[in-house]
Amino acid sequence: MKALGIAFSARKRGNCLNCVDYVLTKLREQGFETDVINAYDCEIKPCSHCNYECFARELRGKDEECPIQDDVPRIYSKMKEADIIVLSVPTYGGKAASLYCAFGERAQGIIKDSEEFEQYVSSKITALIVIGNIPAGGDLAYHTVILDHYDCKYPPPSLLLQSAEYGQSSVSGTLIEDEKVRDRLDNLVSLVLKRWESKR
Repeated sequence: MKALGIAFSARKRGNCLNCVDYVLTKLREQGFETDVINAYDCEIKPCSHCNYECFARELRGKDEECPIQDDVPRIYSKMKEADIIVLSVPTYGGKAASLYCAFGERAQGIIKDSEEFEQYVSSKITALIVIGNIPAGGDLAYHTVILDHYDCKYPPPSLLLQSAEYGQSSVSGTLIEDEKVRDRLDNLVSLVLKRWESKR
């Protein structure tokens, strides 16, 4: 049993990583082997300077490699090994973080067909944590992230955490210190574990 957390924040440690670490700790207590990927430590590039190598089979009748060299293939490889995936995404400028968006758009260069997508992505139990205040577009980012997972076999449990709701600054990175935030994360873990039990 493996659980992987990915924090897509541009800063080394803040709300995203703190929340992912908390959830993984709870899953570890339930016997899961856990691993975390901090996007801060990774190189994640958007689709760029390509010749649609990801569609080469359709366009040119053969497979071709994505020309972008970064950490995205390694991250997807870790996702393939995991049973549970926890994604934490901050809101920047009213939108989901560009690191998350770039990572998502690169999937087509790594996941070759619908069968592979089903096996390695959509059949996984995924939990979503979005950090952002509604007046700053947090709700729009939240819905964007949810819609990215609309075709998952197990609809993902998800949370929108607003620092303003807990009387905090959005940049303080201290949401995890609030007991109510931890309660909501505990509830997220409970939902994930229920999905896990029903899948087994």
